[in-house]
Amino acid sequence: MCLGGGGGDDFLKQEYERQRAEEEARQGRIEEGKKEIDAAFSGYDDQFYDGISTNYMDYAKPQIEDQYQDALKQLRVALARSGNLDSSLRADRIARLNNKNADALVDAARSGENYANQVRQTLADTKSNLLQQNNALADPTLIASMAANQASANSQIPEYSPIAQLFDSVTSGLATQAQLEARDKARYNMAELFNIGDRSRIVGSA
Repeated sequence: MCLGGGGGDDFLKQEYERQRAEEEARQGRIEEGKKEIDAAFSGYDDQFYDGISTNYMDYAKPQIEDQYQDALKQLRVALARSGNLDSSLRADRIARLNNKNADALVDAARSGENYANQVRQTLADTKSNLLQQNNALADPTLIASMAANQASANSQIPEYSPIAQLFDSVTSGLATQAQLEARDKARYNMAELFNIGDRSRIVGSA
């Protein structure tokens, strides 16, 4: 007796073929969406991140140089007031100032790299999230728009922190020393004045 089972097999085969075709089409859309994401992020390469580091140095170096020049002027004034303008202390303080300046430039370069790495990580996280959404949505047109917008928004350079005062300690102690010397000189002058007065009274009484 024939139960006509062949029709059921044909239906299952057709359903299988239909689902396979749909999945292939979905994978094709996912691949197309991935290409759109890659294209949106293609410009963010090592040259782009090096540009962020350079941009920060262009921001920081003039401020460091201004602070250095101001500190050098203040140091010279403080050395003159303390009577150390031609002393070994002058060479020591200027060497200290130059070392601080060199350290500040190194720190600025590291800060520039940190800003670049911050943008690099943000963009990497953004791209990873888009790839996940692409796998779920399989809509290359929507993904292309999302990728363009999010790549642009997350590639903005973070707001720079202001440069702190770098050279305040270079003149430390010099002003105090000058004040102490001035105070000692004043005490000496006062002592001399009182001694002269005492001698004049003694001579007058004789």
